[in-house]
Amino acid sequence: MATHVYTDVKINPSQIERILAIHMGGIGNVILFTPGLQALRDAFPNTFISLLVARWGAEKVVEGSSLVDEVLVYDNRWGLLKKIEFIRMLGRKEFDLTVTATGINPLKAGMLTYLSGAPYRIGEDRGWNSFLYTIKSSYDDQMHEVDANLNIIKTIGIEVRNKNLFMSLSDADRGFADTFLKNDGVRSNDFLVGIHPGSGRYQAHFRRWSKYNFAKLADALIQNYGAKFIIFGGIEEISLANDLSELMKEKPIIATGKTTLHQAAALIKRCRLFITNDSGLMHLACAVNIPVVAIWGPTNYKKTGPYSNSAVIIRKELDCSPCYKREKVKCKELDCFRLITVEEVLEAVKIIWERDNKKSSEKGLRINEKV
Repeated sequence: MATHVYTDVKINPSQIERILAIHMGGIGNVILFTPGLQALRDAFPNTFISLLVARWGAEKVVEGSSLVDEVLVYDNRWGLLKKIEFIRMLGRKEFDLTVTATGINPLKAGMLTYLSGAPYRIGEDRGWNSFLYTIKSSYDDQMHEVDANLNIIKTIGIEVRNKNLFMSLSDADRGFADTFLKNDGVRSNDFLVGIHPGSGRYQAHFRRWSKYNFAKLADALIQNYGAKFIIFGGIEEISLANDLSELMKEKPIIATGKTTLHQAAALIKRCRLFITNDSGLMHLACAVNIPVVAIWGPTNYKKTGPYSNSAVIIRKELDCSPCYKREKVKCKELDCFRLITVEEVLEAVKIIWERDNKKSSEKGLRINEKV
């Protein structure tokens, strides 16, 4: 199959019957891809859209939504025969257009899209290893992932009207949250704070602020604001949640390992504030429009920071930061975390508290007022 590189392409939606969108990242990365998927859906309302993801559970992000029509999961642990079978399946689907998200290995993704047989294959121009894309967008390693994904979409003349992150919530998810919180005595007007002391998949400990600091922070917020806490995280973070609970003077609610992704989103939606490390749950909180305080370490906040106007990032401007380059962080000291004090995070919470309390007062109800 010959590869032709197109420039200044505007594709006629009536000529596109099947689209393959590719994102092989984690849950948080796919949440950051949802504005791009929404732009595709808006531009191609009658087109069958498939989303190809890796084995990290990111397919849960689009469950119950109309963003895509099907999800395909690729597992790089498969043997050669299974991989060949998967590629043949892609070819049988006869895709007209493929769109590869930002940050994905252009050589591997390009090979998948080439073997799919799609004549139009969009991806970022990352030099020689993106030669299998037929349409290329400019690449900026300091551009936020949301904007970079939308930049890829715009390459074919698609107009972007909505940059909001997306997460669908069903009545069942909301009902779960209502029952879960009611059983723990949480009232609708409590100052409920969600907290994620973990870092999601890979057990990336280099993304974690100290659990001892999280405990001191929680104790201070309980004392100063009467806050109630709910700890979030995956099954692999249950021991961390239990450790944090033991360190706190007043016991929190523990949702860690007890929810689906959508149930976690419904619970976060009931919080007034979400305090977190850099993680997929941080992006989930932004997707359901909850104010976020993000405690930042060695990763690049310009690329994967909270995409929200209601977020505060607490970080240290060090010469060595950010140092994370998609490989194991070798730094043992992690000064980028160690130098962040509980008092600094408290100050950020105070700003959000005063803003939230003002909004509630304007509606005739103050936070913690009995009803």
